[in-house]
Amino acid sequence: MLSFLPGPLLFIINSLLIAFNVILIATPILLLGIVKILLPFDFIKKFVDSCNYYLYKIWVVDNRMLMSLTNDIRWHITGDEIPSTRKSCIVLSNHISWLDILFIGAVYGGRIPITKFFMKQNLIYIPFVGLACYTLGMPFLKRYPKEKLLKNPALRTKDVETTKKVCRELVKFPSSLINFCEGTRYTPEKAKKAKSTYRHLMPPKAASLGVALSEIYDEVEYIFNTTFYYPENSKGAFMDMMFGRIKNVYVNIEILEKNDRLRGNYLEDKTFKHDFTMYLRELWEKKDLVIDQMEADYKEQSSKQ
Repeated sequence: MLSFLPGPLLFIINSLLIAFNVILIATPILLLGIVKILLPFDFIKKFVDSCNYYLYKIWVVDNRMLMSLTNDIRWHITGDEIPSTRKSCIVLSNHISWLDILFIGAVYGGRIPITKFFMKQNLIYIPFVGLACYTLGMPFLKRYPKEKLLKNPALRTKDVETTKKVCRELVKFPSSLINFCEGTRYTPEKAKKAKSTYRHLMPPKAASLGVALSEIYDEVEYIFNTTFYYPENSKGAFMDMMFGRIKNVYVNIEILEKNDRLRGNYLEDKTFKHDFTMYLRELWEKKDLVIDQMEADYKEQSSKQ
């Protein structure tokens, strides 16, 4: 709608709209966070979680309207239809940009429960942001450097136990856990350093998803495999959005079948751990081919213009 305006002006408009949206949503969230801290009772937590669900739906609608207002976005969504559910879900995705989180909200809308993702524990100490994320029930994990883990292997066990605990907390009130299996945003430089065998992806890491499924498999209704491709915005997609430069967003949705390859004890069953790791690699090979097709579709579309 406003994408015809100069980029610098769109940046100012987006900054103001984002600030307004944050104030609109963050204010009640922060107030609820104070209540949650002062009155740490289960019924209070359930009340806060219920309020957060509706605030999340408002946030999703606001973000999609904001992006559509200043960017001429053409959505290319293929694959399975997203069912509406109030039960817990897992959303797997490749990771291109911080924009992925906003796009997941825009694509899935209010059809699945509030989306959550693992955050580094030190983020909880950021003023306002930490309290807001705590109120929303974001799982915080403390990550240790490899050198520290080698010196003190007990820390690895502690990290795993924390992961299991936060997963159990997630399903007390239905949530959708976002898992970026690659563990980092894709760049050609990172892919080369990691010796990735994929054209468009980083190698997937099975541990966090494996532990999560080991803990909450029965409580999860759907596992969504989400693939994103931004043909004109592979680098700096978030800033491109701020300047009104997002044009085409390709998304593929696949609902994964729940089966024995996803159900087991990742930490203690070596056979399951191996099979699950191979399953995830196979999934990433298919995802790479999906992006190949998206790339071909975009080139064909561009040649007709």
